[in-house]
Amino acid sequence: RQHFTKYLPPRVAAAYYYYFDKDLFKNFNKAKKISEHEINLGIHFPYLAIQCLIYYLSLLFLYLVISKNIEKKICLPIIMFLAIEPTIFQYHGTFWSESLFFSIQITLLALILRDQTKFYDFFIIGLVLSLLCLQRQTAYFFIIPLTIYYLFNLKKIQYYKLIYMFFAFMLIQSFVGYNNFKREGKFYILTGDAKSAVYYNIAERIITKGENITPAEFKIKEAKIAINWLIENSVKFDEKKIIGIETSRYPFKIARIAIINPQDRVDYDVFYAERSVDMLLDNFWVSVKLIAKNSLHTILLNPFHIYSDHNFAKSEIYYNSDTHNKLITPRVIYSFLIYFICLFGFYALIKEKKYKLLFIIMISLLYHYGMISWHGNTRYFVPTLIYVSFLFGFGFNHLLSSKIKFKK
Repeated sequence: RQHFTKYLPPRVAAAYYYYFDKDLFKNFNKAKKISEHEINLGIHFPYLAIQCLIYYLSLLFLYLVISKNIEKKICLPIIMFLAIEPTIFQYHGTFWSESLFFSIQITLLALILRDQTKFYDFFIIGLVLSLLCLQRQTAYFFIIPLTIYYLFNLKKIQYYKLIYMFFAFMLIQSFVGYNNFKREGKFYILTGDAKSAVYYNIAERIITKGENITPAEFKIKEAKIAINWLIENSVKFDEKKIIGIETSRYPFKIARIAIINPQDRVDYDVFYAERSVDMLLDNFWVSVKLIAKNSLHTILLNPFHIYSDHNFAKSEIYYNSDTHNKLITPRVIYSFLIYFICLFGFYALIKEKKYKLLFIIMISLLYHYGMISWHGNTRYFVPTLIYVSFLFGFGFNHLLSSKIKFKK
């Protein structure tokens, strides 16, 4: 079927259960709906154990790399932060896409910090970067800051080696594009989820405030726009599926589901990507205020995400609960403590003139933060903690050293 979200996570899971011949359902009957099947609950622990093993092996690789250039008394808090920090740690025992994403992130960072400039080193970096994009599509443009990093830190005579990184990156992506082409008749890499994410998550709040209309009026307006696009572009769609589209939560999704030909869905996704840009520009100051507010909220660390996910049926119920309100204070205190230590780490890196390390850490951190900050969901901020760990490690060592000197 057509891809709408991340490429790699469902394939990793499918490969595991297929290879080990695990039956996901008891008494499986193809005639029944999946929701009616009795799920096999006792077969998932090995998958999660392997997921954890991969993560901690990536930590070992990172340690072996950084311990050659960074003092071990700094390496230890960096690795310990990545190993047990609860905001990161909570995802390893779940089927969320984060754990494997962190593992690939750490592996890529370790390869960069090895500072090897053979052609095959750049080729491997390109391959790992491509896998990172397939795990989560926010990483697709990370090749840009990475290229900037190398342009500053390579000799001009070595610039040609970046071709190997681009080639490896595009090699993996070409398989994805070709797979899409064979299935849908169109070569593309970004999925519908990536193209419509901005619209899906913040369009209603921006347009209702920018145009001073109610949520109900927004849905009616968007339903008309979606249907008009289908008609104007002679797109075949199932009219039964768009009945009641004006009152649905997401009219544009209902219209997408109604489209019969997969090729037309690709064009529809592009239309909404362009509409998202127009929406932001037409309501510029409203967009700026909302994105600024969301960006500030995103940096609040949330070690309780999996807890709330397991104990509340919907996020809306959790956010309106007493539990959510009680957890805000410890989250604020914990976040302040981590960032306070990181501030000293930033100072220590400058003081020790580790500009090259600081450059890749900060450009990576800012990139991943910039790609998700508009959303406002604290979960999407967690990948930046991979880079925050270095600021924490240097900051922790700086504070500890200062305390020892003060006592003496």
